[in-house]
Amino acid sequence: MKIGNTPRFRIRVTVYLLLVALTAQSLTGCSRRFWREQADEAAYSAVSEKLTDERWMNPRMDIAADPRSRFFDPYDPDEEPLPPDDPEAHKLMHSVDGHDGYDHWHKFGEVISVENPNWLIPYTNTLTPNPVDSHSQVEIPSLTLAQCVDLAYIHSREYQSTIEDVYLQALTVTEQRYLLNTRFLINGPGLGGSLFTSNRNFSNGGAQTQSLVSGIGAQQLLPSGAQLSMDVLNTITWNVGSAQGSAPRLAWSITQPLLAQAGRKIVLENITQAERNLLYQVRNLARFRQTLFASIASDFLRLQQQQQVILNQENNIRQLKDQIEGETFATRLPVGATSDTIPQFPEGLVVPESLQGRLIVEIQAGNKPQPSARVRWLPRGPISGEDKQAMLAISDDPFWQASIQQIIAYKEGDRSTLNVAQLASRLYEAESSLLRARRTLNDSLDAFKLRLGLPTNVNIQLDLTFLDQFESIESDLIDAATEMKRFQYEMGITIANVDGEAPDYMALQTYVAQLLELREKVQRVGLDSVKADFVPLRRLLAETTSEQLELPGGRCFVTSEERDELIKTAANDLSKYSLAESDFKRYSTALRMINELLSAESADAMFAMLDKDGSGFIEPAELPEQWPNIPRYEVTDKLPNYDQVAFLTQLRDSAERIRERFIETTQGLQVLQAGLRVEVIGLNQFRLEGGTDFPALEQVTTIALQNRHDLMNARGAVMDSRRQVEIAANRLMGRLNLSASGQADADSGLNDSINLSLDFKTPIDQVGLRNDYNAALVAYQRARREYMRQEDNVKLEIRRSYRQLVVSQGQVNIARLGLRISSLQYDRLQIDRQQSNSLSLLQALNGILQSQNGLIGDWVTYETNRLNIFRDMGIMQIDTSGLWTDDYYLRGNQPTSEDMPAAGELFPQLQLAPPTPAPSGPVPPGDQ
Repeated sequence: MKIGNTPRFRIRVTVYLLLVALTAQSLTGCSRRFWREQADEAAYSAVSEKLTDERWMNPRMDIAADPRSRFFDPYDPDEEPLPPDDPEAHKLMHSVDGHDGYDHWHKFGEVISVENPNWLIPYTNTLTPNPVDSHSQVEIPSLTLAQCVDLAYIHSREYQSTIEDVYLQALTVTEQRYLLNTRFLINGPGLGGSLFTSNRNFSNGGAQTQSLVSGIGAQQLLPSGAQLSMDVLNTITWNVGSAQGSAPRLAWSITQPLLAQAGRKIVLENITQAERNLLYQVRNLARFRQTLFASIASDFLRLQQQQQVILNQENNIRQLKDQIEGETFATRLPVGATSDTIPQFPEGLVVPESLQGRLIVEIQAGNKPQPSARVRWLPRGPISGEDKQAMLAISDDPFWQASIQQIIAYKEGDRSTLNVAQLASRLYEAESSLLRARRTLNDSLDAFKLRLGLPTNVNIQLDLTFLDQFESIESDLIDAATEMKRFQYEMGITIANVDGEAPDYMALQTYVAQLLELREKVQRVGLDSVKADFVPLRRLLAETTSEQLELPGGRCFVTSEERDELIKTAANDLSKYSLAESDFKRYSTALRMINELLSAESADAMFAMLDKDGSGFIEPAELPEQWPNIPRYEVTDKLPNYDQVAFLTQLRDSAERIRERFIETTQGLQVLQAGLRVEVIGLNQFRLEGGTDFPALEQVTTIALQNRHDLMNARGAVMDSRRQVEIAANRLMGRLNLSASGQADADSGLNDSINLSLDFKTPIDQVGLRNDYNAALVAYQRARREYMRQEDNVKLEIRRSYRQLVVSQGQVNIARLGLRISSLQYDRLQIDRQQSNSLSLLQALNGILQSQNGLIGDWVTYETNRLNIFRDMGIMQIDTSGLWTDDYYLRGNQPTSEDMPAAGELFPQLQLAPPTPAPSGPVPPGDQ
C-alpha cells in the first residue's frame, strides 16, 4: 500500500492545509468591528453579573449615547471622519520636521462640528450646517421637572462619563478573566504565527532548502499559580530537487511556584480586585443617579423660588407705584387742602372777614397751655394771589407761615412731601433689587443648563405650575384693585366738583358705566376666586381630625391645638367673606340703580322723570326703591329734598364712594385669599417607607450607614488595602519554583525527553520589596482612617439635613402667620389713611414681601433637605426615567378643586351664624 493513501498521510495533509489557511488569515487579522463588538459583548456580560441588588440596579449600561443627545456620534465608529482641527496644528499632520505626513488622513471624510448635527431638529426650524451656530435659536418652553431630568439623561456629559467608567472597568475584568482561561500562543510559531525560512548552501553546490514552521500552542494559568504550556509544532522542509520532509513535534511544560507568587491568595488577586472595582463602579453609577436627581430637583426648586421672589418684587413695586400715584393724584383734582397739625397755635390769631367761610381753623382740644390746630382751605379752585397774601399776612408765627405755605404748595401741585419722597426712595431701591434678582436668576438658569448638558445660549423656560401654591394673592385680583385706582386717577377728574357745581352729566354717565364693568371683574376675580379658595381648606379640615393630623399628600398639623386654631381662623375668614359679599351685593345694587337713572338722555330728562309732582325737587317719596342702599356721608332721620344740582352731586359722590368700597372689598379679599392659601400649603412629610411618624435621628443615621453606596465602596477599599499587605508580604519570600518540560513525537506519542528543574532564590536583596511592604501597611492604616472620615461625614450630612428639616418645618408655619398679619396690616393702613403714613405703608409692604419670600424660601429649604436626607441615606430609589419614586415627584398635575358650594355650606361643622342680610334702610355710621 502506498504511503499517500494511508489515513495518517491524509490527516497530515489536512493539518498542513489548515496551518496554511491560518497563516494566510493571520497576515491581516480580524477587523476593527470584530474586536470592538467582541469587547462589548464580554464587558456588558460582566456588568450584568453585578446587577444583583435592587439598590444599584441601573436601567442603562450601553455606552452608546442616546441618538437625541448633543454628543451622539452618528458616524461609523470604526471609520470615523476627522473632527474639526486647529488650522495651524493640522499642518503638522501633513508635514512635520521636513517630512511629508500620511496622505490618507481624510479618506473617511471630515465634519465641521464635534456635535451631533441632528440634535437640534426637535427644537428649531432654522438649522445651520454647523449646529453650534443654531444654539441661540433653540426654544424649549414650559419644562417640568420630569422633562429636565429626561434632558439630563440625554445630554449630561457627567452621566455619560460615569457609564463609560463602568464599561472601562468591565474591560479590565474581561482581560483578567481571559488571563485565567486557556490562551492560545500568539508569539512565534503557533496559532496566529508562522516562520518561513529559505537557506542556500554554497559549499554543497548551492543546494537550497526551504522550511515552514507552524503549529498550535496553548497556555493555562491555574489558581494555584501553576503555569501549563503546550505547543504542537510542525516543520515542513523542501529540498530543491528532492521530496518534502515533515517533523511534527509536541512540546509541553509546567511550572509551579511554591513560595513567592504561589497560591490562590496571590494568583487570584488581580481578578478579585478587578471584579470588586467593577462592583464599585456599578454602585457609583447608582449613587450618581441619586445625586443627579437630587441636584436637578434642588436646582429646579431654587429657580422656582427665584422666579417667585421676582414676581413678589414686581408686585411690591406695583403697589409702591400705586401709593405714589395715590399720594399725587389729589393735586390733579380741584379740591380743597388741609395743613399738617400746628403744634402751638398762635394766641390771638383772627381770620379776616374776607377769608371767613373759606379758611377754617380747627382748634384741637387738649390739656396743653397752648392748643394745637389744623388749617383747612375749602374752595376747590386755584388760589388767587390776593388770597395768598391775605393768608400769609394773618400772622408772622413760623408755624402759621409753614401751614399756609403747605396749603399753597398743595393747591399749586407741588406735593413733593415727605411721604412721596420716602415712597419714591423705596421704589428706586426695589427696582434696583429687582434688576439684581433678574441677573441672579439668569446666572442660575445658565448654570442649570450646564447641569442638563445644554449650551448656555439656548432658551429654556421652566414650567411655573409649581409656583401656583405660593401665589398667595391672585394676580388678577391685584390687577383689579390697581385698575380700580387707575380708573379713579383717569376718570375721577372728569366728574370732580368745582365750587359746588354739578358734575358733567355725560362724564358721569361714562364714569358709572365703566365702574359697572369693573364691578363685574371684581365679582369674577375677587369674590368668586376667593370663594373657591375655601374648598382646599374645607377638605383639609374635613379629612383631618384631632387624632389624624396629616392630610395625605398635603398639609400636616404638628399638634391638635394647631388644627383647632385653624378652625377658629377659618370661621373668622368665612364671616369676613360673608360680610364682604353682602356689602358688595348691596353696593352693586346701588350702582346698577345709578346707572339706570343715568340712562336718560340728559340731566333734565332724568330729573323730570323723577320729579313726578313738578315741584322742582325730588322728594323722598319720589326716590327709587333702592335709594337707601347708596352710601351717604351724612346720616339724617329724614331724607332731604334734592334739587337737580344736589341730586347729581349725590349721584357723583355715591358713585365715587361705591368705587372706594369696591377697592376696600378687593383689598380685603386679598387679605382673605392670602390667609386661605397659605394655610393649605403642605409640606411633603418626612416619613420612611411603611412609617407614619417622623423618624428619629439615630434611626436615619443607621439606615445611611447601611445603604450608602459610596460608604459600601469605602468599606470595600479598606479590605482591598488589607489584601495588598498580604501581596506585599508574599513578595518578601524566596523564589522556589518547580518545573517540568518535555517533547514527544506526534506520530509515536513517545517522549523524546523529560526535564525537571528546581529554581530557588534566597531573599537577600529585598530593600525595595521591604519598602513596598511597609508602604502597604501605611496605606492600609490610611484606608481605615479614610473610611472613618467618610462615615463621620455621612453622619454629619445626615444630622445637618435633619436639623434643618425640623427648623424649616417650623419656619413655614411662622411664615404663614407672618403673611396673614402683614397683609392685614397693609389692608388696614390702606383703609384708614388718617392713621397711615409713608413709613407705616413701607413697613407693611416690606412685611408682605418678606413673608412671601420667606414662605417659599422655607418651603424650598425644607424640600431640598428632604431630598438630601433621602439621598444621603442611600435609599432614594430612582426609576427608569430618572425620577425619585416619591409620591410628590411621580404624580402628575395637581388635582383640581371641586366646584365651590354656597358660603353657608363651606364649614357646616363650624355651626356658623348666617351672614347678616343687607340692610334696606340708610347705611349705618360705620359704613360712612
